[in-house]
Amino acid sequence: MARPAKAASVIKIEGNKNRRTKRELAVREQAEKALLTGCIMQESAEVKADKVAHAEFLRLKPLLTAIDKFDEIYGAATNRYCLNKSKLIEAENDVADLKVELEHLKECREDFVDAGDIAEYYRLLTRMQDTITKREQIARNIRNEMNGYEKEHCMTILSALRAIPKKPETKTNSLKEALG
Repeated sequence: MARPAKAASVIKIEGNKNRRTKRELAVREQAEKALLTGCIMQESAEVKADKVAHAEFLRLKPLLTAIDKFDEIYGAATNRYCLNKSKLIEAENDVADLKVELEHLKECREDFVDAGDIAEYYRLLTRMQDTITKREQIARNIRNEMNGYEKEHCMTILSALRAIPKKPETKTNSLKEALG
């Protein structure tokens, strides 16, 4: 796989080391800007309403702004990512609460033995463990989905950089070609 072209900002930072002309650099910058909508990314109403998702959006805003990717073209994926972050935290909190309840149930084992309900104890214990496993699976699925968004987001940026030609097209004079 070919190495992706460098962003114009990276080329500028490198200075003389890159051997690009000012014209090539200008064409590259123009091509990069053409890949963006020019509209600032908007936070969806759903994200604004969710405290955790809103906080995640505010965390991502300066990061995306710093790399010139706080553009509406990335808005849908970013909003979904923020909502999933909220769902993930909720699922992880549910798992933690259930584990506390499980420990409490284990501490009460003697009470069930004394009451002669050991079968009920093991039924409750098994159901609680199954519930914890299901909640952990939900959290794992959310993490995988968030990972997919992260990859999608990064791949979108990389794909955009690959779409920009490394060198501008040279215009040839057809008359010179015919004569020469």
